[in-house]
Formats: sequence, C-alpha cells, structure tokens
Amino acid sequence: MLLEISCASDFLGRFLTASTVCTPQIIDSFKKEIATLMQEKYTNHWDPQRPHYGNGYRAITSFSGKVDPLLCQAAQKSSLPMETLQGLIPRDLVLWVEPYTVSFRIGDHGSINTIYDGTRGKVSMKADNSSFPSKIMGRPSSAVRISPPPSPPNVPARVSHAIPITSPLTKSQIITPSATPSPPSSKLSIMSSV
Repeated sequence: MLLEISCASDFLGRFLTASTVCTPQIIDSFKKEIATLMQEKYTNHWDPQRPHYGNGYRAITSFSGKVDPLLCQAAQKSSLPMETLQGLIPRDLVLWVEPYTVSFRIGDHGSINTIYDGTRGKVSMKADNSSFPSKIMGRPSSAVRISPPPSPPNVPARVSHAIPITSPLTKSQIITPSATPSPPSSKLSIMSSV
C-alpha cells in the first residue's frame, strides 16, 4: 500500500510545480500530508486479493471545480491556498489507487493512463516537471460524439449449389437456393421428403 500511495502523492505533487506560489517546501509538505491522509483512509479498505474491490472509495477526484476533500485537507494542512489547488488540479481528474496499480483519467472520454503497475514495476513519467501539467491541462475536457461506422452495402449473396441439412426430427431436408440472387422478399424453397 505504501508504494502505491507514494506514487499517487508524487503524481499529485507534480501538478503543483506549475505555480510560483508553491515553493518546494509547500509541495513536499502537501505530498506528505496527502500520503498520510490516504494511508489513514485506505487502512481498512485495501485487499490485495481483490484489488478492484472498493476502488470508488479510494478514488481521488476533481469534478466541475469540486476538488476531493482529501486534497482540500492536505492543502489546508500544508498551507497551500485553496484557490491555487483548484487552479492546478485538472478538471475532471480521477486518480485510482489500488493494490498493485495506480492510474488516472482526465475527462469523461479520456484514456486511462497507468502511473504504477506492480507486475511491471514503476511506469516512468517524463522527468521534465515544467511541461507535465501544461500538457495535461492544455486540453479542456469536452464531450466527444463518436459515430458508428457506416453499414456495409446490402449485396445479395450468390449461392451456386444446394446445402444438405439433416436433422434428427426429420428424415432429410434439402435447401435449394436459386443460382441467381433473389429479391429480398422471396423465400428459400425447402423441399422435404418423407
């Protein structure tokens, strides 16, 4: 649990580097406070046998300008102004902290990105902290309409031979479609012999 929480607090601390208000001491204090608060909250809600169980409870969110209460408490304890925190945390952020995995998504239709995967080790993010928040926050989240692909053209199938079908209920049946395509309203003729 401590490794996952450490990765999550480092990730959240990277957003604060974009502000001149956030000194390195405030960022370190915020990371320590959020790690402590996460550890307290997750203590009885951490099951490595069922890693996804309770992931909604452990998720840290920021929706419609409402920052997660855990982030607010950490900001208050670390003397980080609330306005600064709200301005730096991306809108529509969801951070999942689960056994063996830490991942995030920004926006309703954003892709899920992995910060830490216990089966592969730590997934490295770019070391350049100055470009990190601007890349993520540079694109506002908005609904995207995805259209289904067009339907294939309606081409009638061409069958050139009969297909014998036997069934235990009937002695024998033979479907004999015509050699040329038939109009959509016609039916296949079924001949049965008794």
